[in-house]
Amino acid sequence: MFMELTNLQPRLYQEQIFSTATQKNVLAILPTGLGKTAIALMLAIHRLKQFPESRIIFSAPTKPLCDQHLHTFQHHLPELKESEFALVTGLVKPSEREELYKKRFIFATPQTLANDLISGKLKLDDISLLVIDEAHRAVGDYDYVFLAKHYAEKARHQRILALTASPGTSKAEIKQICTNLFIEEVEVRDETSEDVAEYVQEKEVKRIMIELPEEIKEVKQMLERSLKSRLHILKENKVLQSEDIDKVRKRQLLMMQGSFVRQAKGNWFLMKNISTIAAAIKVMHCLELLQTQGIQPLRVFLDSLKIQALKVKAAQSLMEDTDFREAMKRIYEMESKGIEHPKFAKLVELIRGYTAPNKRIIIFTQYRNTADKIVEHLSNIPGIKPVKFIGQKSGMSQKEQLQTINDFKAGVYNTLVATCIAEEGLHVENADLGIFFEPVPSTLRSIQREGRIGRTHIGTVFVLITQDTIDEKYYWVSFHKRNKMKKALEDIKKEGVTWQTKL
Repeated sequence: MFMELTNLQPRLYQEQIFSTATQKNVLAILPTGLGKTAIALMLAIHRLKQFPESRIIFSAPTKPLCDQHLHTFQHHLPELKESEFALVTGLVKPSEREELYKKRFIFATPQTLANDLISGKLKLDDISLLVIDEAHRAVGDYDYVFLAKHYAEKARHQRILALTASPGTSKAEIKQICTNLFIEEVEVRDETSEDVAEYVQEKEVKRIMIELPEEIKEVKQMLERSLKSRLHILKENKVLQSEDIDKVRKRQLLMMQGSFVRQAKGNWFLMKNISTIAAAIKVMHCLELLQTQGIQPLRVFLDSLKIQALKVKAAQSLMEDTDFREAMKRIYEMESKGIEHPKFAKLVELIRGYTAPNKRIIIFTQYRNTADKIVEHLSNIPGIKPVKFIGQKSGMSQKEQLQTINDFKAGVYNTLVATCIAEEGLHVENADLGIFFEPVPSTLRSIQREGRIGRTHIGTVFVLITQDTIDEKYYWVSFHKRNKMKKALEDIKKEGVTWQTKL
């Protein structure tokens, strides 16, 4: 079968990574927007020329991502018929999937591949290349781990290409991914790499510090007292070592809660602590919403807590807490007066100062309710055409997601207000301005957010940070994690992949 790539002029670093991948299983670590898929394309053609009767599997975590990669391959291989390509996800009937696996190029979610391996619908013997997109997910019991293990056991002509923008923050995390995916060589490039620098556009990241108004600070203090009283109980019960609200993390409580639930059967002491932990977690969430999102998202959560209180002890205990009840009362009063988090006013100010023809903006936020509020605020600004872009669980179908991306690309909308769905993998049209409504502690998510801005020319990123709140903590956590990741990758480049264990 004769195949040649069209409309693709590989860059030097892509050719170098491709060259390594023709010889070894490679983990390619490249910043978002620098063409990881192009390397997969070149390697797929190379493998099919070596093994003409073989097939290619390209796996990505979601259907929209798989669909996007499929169209990229079709675009660069126009001489191939549509019948050479298959999109296989959980939305395809199991009875139809076995036939699709006979196609030359298979784009599939890992969950579907794992299920069909178990049922016998999928055979890996003649797969000459397995591409793993968003390879940082290949940990624990995620299906990538299962898939790679079976591929290494079954395929006659094995080659794995794993792709990610951020593999983890420590050598141990990165090594675990490499072990799980049978990686033999790590290829790393960042914005400072000599062969990449000319393709990386200058990006200006500006921190915008915002102070909470006094009335919101007062509610914050009430919630902090409510939280402290629960942490005090947990310390008295010797469950926690500290009751300092600055030292106890929500993640720590969630892990503890999970552990206690597994052990709690018939244990009254553990059951009581589980309820106290649950109440503390709910207050922490209230504090995060208040400090980083504002009044309306918190009010929505409080509404749900009132319903929970009818049957959940943790929520019931909060409704009986004087500080918590007073905080609730104040929140409802502030919303009725139209008081909002000052981030919204700052956001409008930034957008008004930026409006220009043919310019595109992406605003990232953690929460759907905040996205709704942002769209509402921006809809009144002349020249701004905002649209919400959220995940399936929040109510947007995959078809609607792809249509929104296409509309943004076509200029129907010029401002995309996105939750985390826009961070990972999906090719969103280049934006000139990015605004992070809040910092996120995850290095991966920060890198992916920034990667959506200024791909083809200088871009600006504003990060809205509420002073003396969890916003500041998250910003610096991400900052230090990123530095730690860079150091870990430098060490791994020097050491080489010496730890790999073969089957």
